[in-house]
Amino acid sequence: MAEGMSQEQINQQELVNSGTSPTGNKEFDENGYLILRNLWDSKDLYCDPPEVKGQYNYFGRIDKFNHNSVENQVEGSTSRYYYPPYKYAHSQIRIKLENVIGKKLYNTYYYDRFYNPGQALTNHADRPACEISVTVHISSNVSNPWPIWIKTPDTYYDNTKKIITKKGENRSVILNSGDGMLYKGCERPHWRDSLPKEYKRTWYGLKKEVEGLYYHQVFFHYVLADGIRAHFAWDR
Repeated sequence: MAEGMSQEQINQQELVNSGTSPTGNKEFDENGYLILRNLWDSKDLYCDPPEVKGQYNYFGRIDKFNHNSVENQVEGSTSRYYYPPYKYAHSQIRIKLENVIGKKLYNTYYYDRFYNPGQALTNHADRPACEISVTVHISSNVSNPWPIWIKTPDTYYDNTKKIITKKGENRSVILNSGDGMLYKGCERPHWRDSLPKEYKRTWYGLKKEVEGLYYHQVFFHYVLADGIRAHFAWDR
């Protein structure tokens, strides 16, 4: 599982996979990510957090799903795999991304997550079905922007990748509602630090944690149609 990756495993995956997803967008290839402002109308994706936390797995219909009380990647959060109302956006956003990178893509899978204060996404790189990915900020009610972090590629002396001439940078990205961060999921380590808790003063002067705070985002995943991971198309 991604959340269990050691730093050594992350380094090895980055070393092996860097440069294996070439596109027609120079900036994307150089940095491994792109910020896409106003990628999708967030109102089309908005919904209230489910009352019951955990992991929801949908099977084509809004009333057909199973539920696990423990979310597999970020304990205590709420995620939904194949939430039916997002199926249309998955394909339509793919078309937008194809125009950005100049390459045809195949859909793989998608899921959304509601984070709550104190929860973090550990540093990891993704599996092959996430070759070309985009995370879209849907909504949040927290006071301050909450960044996603991503590491840019190392620069190697030659194709053997035995000598690094310049280390990549850890960069933070702030997304407004409707913005997306396009990134190479198999190549680029990415993570989120803990979503900060917020407090308010009670009438007798003590601090009390604000309840009901969340940050909602969705991941749409794809593979390059002419790439080495094309056989993972429509991977569930």
